[in-house]
Amino acid sequence: MKSLDELHTDFGAFFPTGHMVVAFQQAQDAHQVVHELEALAHSPLDALELTPQQMAAFAEKNLQQAGFIANMGTSLKTVQAFLEAAQAGATFLILPVPDNSAAERVSQAIHHVPFVLAERYHRMVIETVH
Repeated sequence: MKSLDELHTDFGAFFPTGHMVVAFQQAQDAHQVVHELEALAHSPLDALELTPQQMAAFAEKNLQQAGFIANMGTSLKTVQAFLEAAQAGATFLILPVPDNSAAERVSQAIHHVPFVLAERYHRMVIETVH
């Protein structure tokens, strides 16, 4: 997986197209999701795990550096939600979901544990996963 800074942005705002960003109140829930997805795939998962401190620092930086046009959409509001979850202690996973099948697998796995929020990034849209 690319590093956090290498993931796609949209006018300077964090916008990792083809990925799902999920926040978990407990780090062990994030680990359980990774293990479940790896068992399904029979291979290591190409995921990025972020501590609350890592996501908070990244989100603060992203909110400060995003361009004016980024304020017109929802991407910065989503980053703000990530910041608030991180400040409350959430651990994050950024998971590749290149197609609907992958997104469905991830969605099913995250619903086996409590999660704070989940956002799937499409090419032009951010989809909230319920």
